[in-house]
Formats: sequence, C-alpha cells, structure tokens
Amino acid sequence: MKITSKHIVYALLVMSLFAASAWAIEKPKPQEIEGKIRWGFDYKEGQRISRDTGKPMFVVFRCER
Repeated sequence: MKITSKHIVYALLVMSLFAASAWAIEKPKPQEIEGKIRWGFDYKEGQRISRDTGKPMFVVFRCER
C-alpha cells in the first residue's frame, strides 16, 4: 500500500483527537489527609512549593486508567 498525504492527514487527525482527550482529563484536587499532609497532583506546582519551602518532594509515579 502506498502512503499518500491523505493517509498522513488522517493519522495526524486521529493523533490530535487522542491528545485532546488526554488534555481534557481533569487533574484531581489536592487532598488533605488528617490535616497533616496535603497531596498535590501537579508536578510543576510541587516543584515550586518544594523550592519555596526548602522541603524535599515525595513523588509517586502511578498508572492511571
């Protein structure tokens, strides 16, 4: 099968739809746990807080969905 520009356009369209759906997923809200720990879910925000407070970050990478 010969790949044409039409195939490339369709492939880019499908990839952009997948990317748009990934961006549309809401990030969970930070959660208070017994008033002691405030879990955040935004890596960049965590870096900023760590830098501002001088405290280390605890990062957990997990698979979602």
